[in-house]
Amino acid sequence: MAVKDTSSSLFLIAIKESFIALLPFIFVNSLLALVVALVDVWQPSWHGSEAYGWLSQFSRLLFSFFPLLALLSLSFHFAKYLHVSAVVVASLSIGSQIALHIHGSEAIDLSHGFDFLFGDARAIITPILVAYLLQRLMAIKALNLLQSSSLSSYLKLHLNLLIPLILCFFLVTTGIYWVGELLGLVLSPLIDSLAASSPLFQLFVRVLATHLLWCFGVHGDIAYMLVLGVDNGLQPVALNLTLSQFTDLFVLLGGSGATHSLLFALFIASKDKNAVNVAKLALPFALFNINEILIYGLPIIFNPRLILPFVLVPLLNTMIGTLLIVSGWVSFSGNDFPWITPIFLNGYVAGGSLALPLVQLLLVCLGVFVYLPFVRRYSLLVGNKGFERDLIKRVQLQQDIDKISERNYARQQSEDLAANLNLEKTIKEVLNGELLLHYQPKVRLSDRQVVGFEALLRLRNERGQLEGPYFIPAFDQAGYFNLIDTFVIKRVRDDMQAWARQGFRPRVSINLNPNSVLSQDIQSMLIEHLGDIADRVDIEVLESMFVADLNAVEASMAHLRQFGFSFVLDDFGTGFSSISLLSKITIEGVKLDRSILENIKYRKGQVLYRHTCMLCRSLGFNLVAEGVETPEEEAFVASAGVSTVQGWLYAKALPADEARQYALLQGRASQEAGEAEMKREP
Repeated sequence: MAVKDTSSSLFLIAIKESFIALLPFIFVNSLLALVVALVDVWQPSWHGSEAYGWLSQFSRLLFSFFPLLALLSLSFHFAKYLHVSAVVVASLSIGSQIALHIHGSEAIDLSHGFDFLFGDARAIITPILVAYLLQRLMAIKALNLLQSSSLSSYLKLHLNLLIPLILCFFLVTTGIYWVGELLGLVLSPLIDSLAASSPLFQLFVRVLATHLLWCFGVHGDIAYMLVLGVDNGLQPVALNLTLSQFTDLFVLLGGSGATHSLLFALFIASKDKNAVNVAKLALPFALFNINEILIYGLPIIFNPRLILPFVLVPLLNTMIGTLLIVSGWVSFSGNDFPWITPIFLNGYVAGGSLALPLVQLLLVCLGVFVYLPFVRRYSLLVGNKGFERDLIKRVQLQQDIDKISERNYARQQSEDLAANLNLEKTIKEVLNGELLLHYQPKVRLSDRQVVGFEALLRLRNERGQLEGPYFIPAFDQAGYFNLIDTFVIKRVRDDMQAWARQGFRPRVSINLNPNSVLSQDIQSMLIEHLGDIADRVDIEVLESMFVADLNAVEASMAHLRQFGFSFVLDDFGTGFSSISLLSKITIEGVKLDRSILENIKYRKGQVLYRHTCMLCRSLGFNLVAEGVETPEEEAFVASAGVSTVQGWLYAKALPADEARQYALLQGRASQEAGEAEMKREP
């Protein structure tokens, strides 16, 4: 039920806003028509003037644009609320209208212009059908050509419109065409029967048909005459009274739908300020039987809340007028009057007395009573604008989201372009320079011997200067992490083999991109190049690697562990380290990041560091303290139970030969210190 109410409200809001948007045009057009009509009545001598000719042609040409503007307005507003492209809806609707007016055996008379292409009911119905059908077709994922998320959402949306657009055009055009053909077959015998019927019966049919057509946004009288093929308004329905004069005197009373009755009902019962304002705007034109402002401004068209009284009041007026004529209670003088003659004045002219104006007054009052309950209901529903406001806010929010999304995409594109330029620059710098692998010693505190190394990337630029691995984030972001990891694996193999030939076999830890641990190619490369010395290779992994898929990472680590590789959790203490993660993962060691060591100048920092060390030892992990740079820091980590350290206090990352020499020197120094200590003992 909620979905039905939402769809109904959305439909009415779109219709209402579509024609409210056209009010300035309708107002100007009505004003021009009124001026031309008044000149025709009161100053017929001006007909031959150039000014009158220009004004009348301008008025007619401007009016011919209304169907096209209505089509465009409906396209925009329905597209807005159904979240489809307004340009596509309008283009499809225009294309469908053109296709419906092309006949292969007949040449198109372009002199008819917009009247020829859009001057029928289909111009109002087509954009509504197109918008709803296009929304349904766009929701079918099988019709989408592109699924890539790398494209702009706006670009992807319109590229994916190709197939729905073609299907929508075909279905709407053929559907409207065959419905029109079917209606033609059904209406043809009815039209023939109507032409042979009595004038009074034709009068009832005309009143009913024209008002029903108005309910769909079509000019009732013009459309009725087009369907019937002849204007039967000159047929007599009584002595000195034609069919058209009857409708002007008894039926319309201010315009189609008995506008005066509706206006008074709105002024009496409506609590909707918008409806009252439209009524005030329409009032001066309704005096001269021009009521397009009211019909399109409220609106009445496609509005089930006002359609019934809009059709019912003219039918009641027709019935009462017919009874009065048949009973002989009213008579007519035969005086002619134009259709724009105001109510009561036209009655006095046509009847020659106050009898007809009094009848018109009674009909207006009766119409007011018919309209009142519908206007109250309409005011009640329209007055409760909470749902409408929420709906409009949701649509506006969606539009804001789309705009933000497009701006974010544009910004992302700009950032990607900048990243690509930076990557290109970085790649050139790496290619023009020389990638190196240096080794930072890991020192055992108890005897200061080197127990291993961490392999760290360095770049010697084209100027011969040594730089850190600033290029790694750019390579990782571009998806080139495998190139860096391949270099590290092969260079570590070469250096460890060279060391082994010299009788030097230390442990070495390597840093790999988190994705590499899950990569089958990198796993195969590790096994191929380092598998025979895997018992001396530690793979340092980051905590973030476990977040995406813990089970997959554990499975990959278990596979490599079968060949002898060990795993160490690197940079523990940075970001938002999760202590609970330590209970879930299988690792051999933990490296405490310098960021938590820097806080030992505070009491809480000391407590945190000590308890972290105690926790890791309790879980059975080997501990390495990174970033030890001062003797005070060394003393503290030793007191916290850390046995292995790494930092600038001992050595920076060194080339392979220098790293070996450093380890040997530390070993001899440790040996000499041990011998000296033994000599001092009694």
